[in-house]
Amino acid sequence: MAIPVSGVSELVLEVVDLEASEAFYAGALGFPVVDRWPDREAIWVMAGDRTRIGLWRPQVGLEKGRGGVHVHFAMHIAEADYDAAVAELRAKGLEVAEHAFGAYQHSRAAYVNDPDGHLVEFWTWDVAHHLD
Repeated sequence: MAIPVSGVSELVLEVVDLEASEAFYAGALGFPVVDRWPDREAIWVMAGDRTRIGLWRPQVGLEKGRGGVHVHFAMHIAEADYDAAVAELRAKGLEVAEHAFGAYQHSRAAYVNDPDGHLVEFWTWDVAHHLD
């Protein structure tokens, strides 16, 4: 039996320049800053209504958790919102790569890099379909 989770609550990324990361996630992507930890050099932004992303300067976290290089992560975006979101990212000067997936219900994905090289994906396919 699987542990009954409903999604990702937190994702923590190790960042070199906290201000540049805040400008990307809060400014370019429009994710609201919901908490600041000045004593830990960390901020939290909300991605949607259930996931917060921690942007942390290199450090050892809770339970000796250590940051590191995260190759890529994806967030779901509704098909109806996709074109406007891609246009907005480009209008903010971000380089956007796009890919279409025939195998995943003809979904589309847009990719941008954050200031630390983490690849951020906005994907129209809802991974909940894995459970269908």
